[in-house]
Amino acid sequence: MKAICADTEEPGTKPTSGGGGTGGGSGGSSSGPQVCTFNDQEFACNDPELGWFSASRGCYFRPAKPQPPAGDPLWGGRTPGDGVVYSPTCIGSDGAVTPAPLEYFATPPAGPPPDNPQALAVKARAQVDFPDTKPGVAPEGSSVVGAPVWLWLRDAQPPAPGKAQGNTITVTVTPRLAWVKWEFGDGTSVTCEGAGTPYDPKFGASPSPTCGHVFKTGSGTRKDGKFFGKVRAQWFGDVTVSDGTRIDPIEIPVIEDFEFRVAEVQVLN
Repeated sequence: MKAICADTEEPGTKPTSGGGGTGGGSGGSSSGPQVCTFNDQEFACNDPELGWFSASRGCYFRPAKPQPPAGDPLWGGRTPGDGVVYSPTCIGSDGAVTPAPLEYFATPPAGPPPDNPQALAVKARAQVDFPDTKPGVAPEGSSVVGAPVWLWLRDAQPPAPGKAQGNTITVTVTPRLAWVKWEFGDGTSVTCEGAGTPYDPKFGASPSPTCGHVFKTGSGTRKDGKFFGKVRAQWFGDVTVSDGTRIDPIEIPVIEDFEFRVAEVQVLN
């Protein structure tokens, strides 16, 4: 039975303010539309036609199209590359939505609420489809006390990265396999870097160069004559944020049960 363990708690589910830090965000969860508050009323933080809402001004702002030509008084003596002229639509005291005169701003007067990189990392992690942890053990069928046993994971190629898009950033989680711990059910265990080396008959009775074990006791006295163990593949999700924010890798252990026999060699005099 495969088990994937990871912290899936998503912090910061309450939406933050629209309006480029102008305040007033409230209500709802991160999965629903984000709302901003002005005069104790809630408005969508973004309208596809009106633009982004500034809770401090009570206005939606979108870049004017077309922008005024160079030399227009709206630029206030500046060049068009210095900023943008916006078309405001404001909320009146009676709740009516009314267009307002064009205004110049060097920086956007309103914009997307800030993203929560940690929450987006959780969403990106959820997009990763981790493979089953399929243990490979050689010799197959029955190992022998005192003889080298090879251990490796079958189909251990890293899965495709997961991505989550926020308002302004993209978070990517790229999985990598760090180490594998083998617990044999006889009180012993071994931890190996990476997936191990698959056994090939040409290797004969030589020990594995990357992940192996030698049993000191047989499994004949155990239930069904087998050892019942667990293999834990320790994956990490390396997190990349498009704006350069640093986030620690996400630990993702994948655990699988397995069983096998270990025979005692009978010596005849």
